Amino acid sequence: MIKCLYIYIQSNLKNPHLQYGMPLAVGLRLVALRARALRLGVWRLVSPTARALIEAAILFLRRGGRIKSQTLLAALQRAMDEVMQLVTPLRLKAIALGRAAARERGVEVDEERALALGLQILNTPGRWRPRIAAWPLP
Repeated sequence: MIKCLYIYIQSNLKNPHLQYGMPLAVGLRLVALRARALRLGVWRLVSPTARALIEAAILFLRRGGRIKSQTLLAALQRAMDEVMQLVTPLRLKAIALGRAAARERGVEVDEERALALGLQILNTPGRWRPRIAAWPLP
């Protein structure tokens, strides 16, 4: 389905890298992100507002719409970030968290050590979890 949409857009536009005034990757990325969230079973965990915004944007872009509003694009980006947090594997989150914690302490760590440090922090209850500036975990 994504390939069909890509071929349709490519054949109907002079510049195949633009989809109705915005990069082609944006529309296809929305479809792929929703499909991945559905496949992993986390789509139901996404807030109803974010789900509705992503669904509406996909339908709007498929019907030839063009998103010009910077406010709407910012809201769409926040919705995509919410879905990305749910579909990102725990291993990658732990490595990123471990590297951020090590960077704050001024220590260089390899991937294994960053994974171990990140898992330790993730397994620590929120009450005692250290605050790390580069990580948005509550």
